[in-house]
Amino acid sequence: MSIKVKAIVIGSYDYKEKDKRVTLFTLEKGKIYAILKSVKSKNAKLKFAKELFCFGDFFIETPSMVVTGVDVENNFFEITQNIDKYFVACAILEILNTTLKENEINSALFLETLKALGMVAYGDVNDKYVLIKFLLSIFSNMGYMFALSNCSVCGEKFSGKRYLNLDFGEVVCVGCKSANCIEISPRAGTALKLLNDTDYDKLSTLKLSKGSEDEVLNILNINFDRRFNKKLKIL
Repeated sequence: MSIKVKAIVIGSYDYKEKDKRVTLFTLEKGKIYAILKSVKSKNAKLKFAKELFCFGDFFIETPSMVVTGVDVENNFFEITQNIDKYFVACAILEILNTTLKENEINSALFLETLKALGMVAYGDVNDKYVLIKFLLSIFSNMGYMFALSNCSVCGEKFSGKRYLNLDFGEVVCVGCKSANCIEISPRAGTALKLLNDTDYDKLSTLKLSKGSEDEVLNILNINFDRRFNKKLKIL
């Protein structure tokens, strides 16, 4: 039996002598694994399909999970031509590989992943802005939404310092902070709110304080490590 899935290659690993095992994030079936036969050979017809970021329709035989054909829609080639873009795009894939559960369908996240990769590849935007927005979406998707206007505990509007509670992944005020909290500086708080509230195609209009994106990424990386026990290589 053969199935067709719309998929992005988010992982690729050596398998046997000439094969590759790929991790696919699919629209229809969530994260799945498949085998590309003999694609390490020089003249292999499907060797392009082993590359990270390859997106298109994958035809897969079940239950062997061997890929028999791929109709490519986009390979996001521009990402591989710029080291900074490649670094950010690989971080997006690392986030997906860490957080996605096998066979758990998430069509909204699938479409957002395409949008984020498209912005990194083709958008005239600070790529770290895209990564921050994607991370914020991941936290929201996992139930750790950042409340950036009001304290997550007491509900009061922020008027002073804000803190990230590392135990619960919530943003709290000074009155609700506990021992296991880290401070979010005013510039980081502003950057977080702007990036959270701005659509991907409008990110190029933002001009944040110099260095604020690195400060925000550090905060989000700490939070990611607490939620998923893994630090991202993003700084």
